Amino acid sequence: MSVLAPGLLLAAPRLGDPNFVKSVVLLGHHDEEGALGWVLNGKALGPVSRLLTDADLVPPGTSLPESTSYAGIVRVGGPVMPGSAWILFERPDGHTPWDPEHDLRDGHAVTGAREAVEALARGTAPARFRLILGYAGWGAGQLEGEIREGAWLPTQVDPTLLFDTPPDALWDSAYQVSLGTTPMAFTSTVRGQA
Repeated sequence: MSVLAPGLLLAAPRLGDPNFVKSVVLLGHHDEEGALGWVLNGKALGPVSRLLTDADLVPPGTSLPESTSYAGIVRVGGPVMPGSAWILFERPDGHTPWDPEHDLRDGHAVTGAREAVEALARGTAPARFRLILGYAGWGAGQLEGEIREGAWLPTQVDPTLLFDTPPDALWDSAYQVSLGTTPMAFTSTVRGQA
């Protein structure tokens, strides 16, 4: 199987894992050793500003911006290392990549770099971002096996799905944008071909 990242994984309508029902996973890394991604429509945890403040990450005297990104809802990105922070963002002009940084193309990236989280807490994060806690991971050959079993549908990243689609509508919208159909219609089509 070719490298799937950057890409999206759309949970199949019949996926049995409760961690991933109706999930859209942004895949940032995939090779023969495994894969790493983030559920974009995972469980809501609360606004970014409140989470940073409650975690005592905001330096004293710092006022976080009252922007759409800082008011945005932090989401659970997967069951692995739920305390790890990841930032999905649009790269600003002149951006120097953080280490590590997963390039998603089209001016987007994901990072878990400490410097990025510190910039977020200082109010100096890129203008458009999403904060995600935890991630989804697969060992060597595991994701490929799940795809062969019909658990996931891999597809390309569409930038409109990263920031412009409400999380509650993301799964249905991802099928529509990526395949031109609904999840249930896709399932019926696949069954008809079997």
